[in-house]
Amino acid sequence: MHSALVVISKDRGLVEELRRATSDRYEVIAFDSLEGGTVPVRAESCPALVAHISRNMINGHRPHEFFRRLRELESAAPIFAVLDEECSAEIREKAVENVQAFLQRPFQTEKLLSLIRTHSPLEYELAEYLRRHPHRILRGKSRSYATFSPRMFDMMDELGVAAQHDVTILLSGETGSGKSSLARVIHDMSGRSAGRCLTVACGALPPNLIESELFGHVKGAFTGADNERLGKFAAAQDGTLLLDEIDVLPPDQQAKLLRVIETGEYEPVGSNDTRISTARLIAATNTDLEQLVREGKFRRDLYYRLNILSFHLPPLRERPHDVEYLALRFALQHAKALKVPIQSIDPRFTAALTSHAWPGNVRELENVMRRAVLYCRDGALRPCDLPSTIRGTMEDEPFLPADRDLPSGGTLAEQLEAAERRILVETLRRNGYHRQDTARELGISRITLYHKMRKYGLFECMAETA
Repeated sequence: MHSALVVISKDRGLVEELRRATSDRYEVIAFDSLEGGTVPVRAESCPALVAHISRNMINGHRPHEFFRRLRELESAAPIFAVLDEECSAEIREKAVENVQAFLQRPFQTEKLLSLIRTHSPLEYELAEYLRRHPHRILRGKSRSYATFSPRMFDMMDELGVAAQHDVTILLSGETGSGKSSLARVIHDMSGRSAGRCLTVACGALPPNLIESELFGHVKGAFTGADNERLGKFAAAQDGTLLLDEIDVLPPDQQAKLLRVIETGEYEPVGSNDTRISTARLIAATNTDLEQLVREGKFRRDLYYRLNILSFHLPPLRERPHDVEYLALRFALQHAKALKVPIQSIDPRFTAALTSHAWPGNVRELENVMRRAVLYCRDGALRPCDLPSTIRGTMEDEPFLPADRDLPSGGTLAEQLEAAERRILVETLRRNGYHRQDTARELGISRITLYHKMRKYGLFECMAETA
């Protein structure tokens, strides 16, 4: 879920006012009261909690008790209050002590956004990034997956359809590219979201234990099997089972997995009783399965069953627009988890992230952001908070405007050409030298981009870097 304003109010008109004022940035999730326990919204996605304070909302509670319960709903989110005129002096006094800001009706969009930017700067920047950049989002009930890489847009649309149906899905991509996160979102979007989503890390299991992990075993099936044990297929029940690094399965386990996919049938180790799996299967691999088939290391029939609906996640180095978005998400997430206040991100910090190759992909980026938040000293993430391998020489450089590389002399036409060439180079680099994505970002056709690259000799430069 992305950037949800939580509103506590019995007044439907007030809720609709807030929706109209923030419709292009935030989702408004409304609740009638504080009854029934904690409001089920993740703290990392909530820039503010708006509480309508009236005698009707207090509903017999003493003011201090009401505000205590209100704070418990979203302990990390600022509370903005809308006070009714009828509120007593005691209620108003407690409100002043417990809320960060007050709102007046009718809501003025700029005033509300200004309050959010002041009290929840990272949440504000995240919402702004989503608003400014074309993207695709897969939304489940409690999870979401977003990309800003145009080359992934069609894939995301297809995944949104596939997630709704009980079909086996194959996800491929480098280690750490986000396959497990995407699998959990697929589960969350499906009709099985109320069930469990379990993962079997096939690459982390010895070959002789994989069968027991998948299908379970009966007592006495092998030395050390002192009790019957359910396998992951049984434990998942009507939920989803993710088989990660499926390429490492031994040939006999591949045959048994093919049988489960085709018929749902399997036998626990040491048992002759056939059982039926009702779990939905998602497989993931960081290897080219087709190459393994050619080498005789992966069953051709299993590959064809898995490859009916297969999706490839490009590595993070080919998704530069995702880097800035994910950095914001991780900064927000870890700032709250570590209780480190982060107010801003230095542009040089972001520039260092987007220029890094990220061999460890999303997992590496998250670890770097956790470290950066941990070492942040004054509420601003700067290059000095990054590992030296990423910040390079940026730590002590003053932040100069983007035209620092422009020639100081020459005609206006020459300086304009130098600026245009620099913009082309930087945009190509951000888009992993993918010309269609570059042209789309610059708002020009691919033919125009081609001619400009030819004009400035950029094909030769790309050949040298390749």
